[in-house]
Formats: sequence, structure tokens, C-alpha cells
Amino acid sequence: MPAWARTGLDNEDDPCGLVVALSAAQLMETARKALGMAGCVIPCWFTAWDPFLREAANTLSALHSGRSPDPMCLAAFGDVIALHLARRYGRHADPHDTGTTLNHAKLSVVERFIHEHLAESIQIEHLAALVHMSSSHFARSFKNATGHPPHVYLTTERLKLARSMLSEGSLPLIDVAARAGFQTQQHFTEVFHRYSGCTPRAFRLAHYRPTV
Repeated sequence: MPAWARTGLDNEDDPCGLVVALSAAQLMETARKALGMAGCVIPCWFTAWDPFLREAANTLSALHSGRSPDPMCLAAFGDVIALHLARRYGRHADPHDTGTTLNHAKLSVVERFIHEHLAESIQIEHLAALVHMSSSHFARSFKNATGHPPHVYLTTERLKLARSMLSEGSLPLIDVAARAGFQTQQHFTEVFHRYSGCTPRAFRLAHYRPTV
């Protein structure tokens, strides 16, 4: 995590809690020495499940269980973690890429992620992380590229899926809401009515075409 990040422990009373913070300078120096990436940029907005980092954390916790951390050991782990981050998540800085543009390739990555995870909770931070942007820059760039803010695009795609399920199947409305990414049926009904001018039930009655 960045050295400036605010952190919290799951159990504040746990004396064995350990946080390893890596400075941006350490990451850049590691990337330069090990990979020759002088202009390496490590995105600091991503959240990801990383098996290597999980194993490193578990090993580090086991090594220092019940005793004070050894500074030399922490430094060694810091180097290993920095190398992993640089190798897996680093990219060469492009002087023409200020982080505020969203080209076709990046937009395709975002759109594919949205379509594959519609049923899940999707945050702007997650989408921005996919293309190595801050949330604010991503939101502006996405609107410039599509004409709509990210949350409007996401809602529109969810409603497209919901309309398809309502017209082609007989799933209960609560299941349609869940599969389209709405947390409750009530919220689904409110949003559907706002965008479509009718309730999901009325839409189904008017458009349902059972498959033969």
C-alpha cells in the first residue's frame, strides 16, 4: 500500500498486526534496478486478490508471531514485494498519456468488465483501476468518450439486461433484480420506472414473448 494510506486492523486489540508500507521511490528504484523500467508507473488505485501477496503476508506474520519484527527481515520482504508489484502491475510511463484520456482499447476493457460483472457491486474506483487512472480522471474521460457518466452507463446496461430477462423469461422479479445488479427489488422497481416509464411487472405484461 502507499506509505500515505490510512489503514485499519480487523482486530484493533491484536498486538501481532503488521503493516508493510512501500514508498513510491522504493518501487521505482526496484523497477529500475531489476527490470530496467526507468519510467515505470505503479498504479496506486487498484484493488485485487493477489495470491502471492497473500502468501507473503501469511509468511511474514508467521515469522514474527509473538516477537518483534526484525528490521532486516522486513526490508527483505519489502524488496520482494516491491519487485512483484513492479513486475506484475508496473507499466512504462508514456509522456503523451496524462491519465486523462480513455482510448478505444481502454474503453473496451472497461465495458467488458462491466458486462461480465453486472450482477456485482461495481465501484468507480474498480473501473478506474483497470485502466490505471484516478477515479476523478476516469469519470471525466469516460463521459468524454461515451457521452455519459460511468454510473449512468452502468445503470443503462443493467436495465438492458433486465428488459431482456423480463421479455424472454419468467424469472421472479426479485431474481431479475439480483442478476441485473440491483440490491433490492424495490430499488430495481424505482430505477426501472424512472428510466422506462413503467414498472418491471407492467413491462413484462406488455413485452413477454415466451420461447417455443
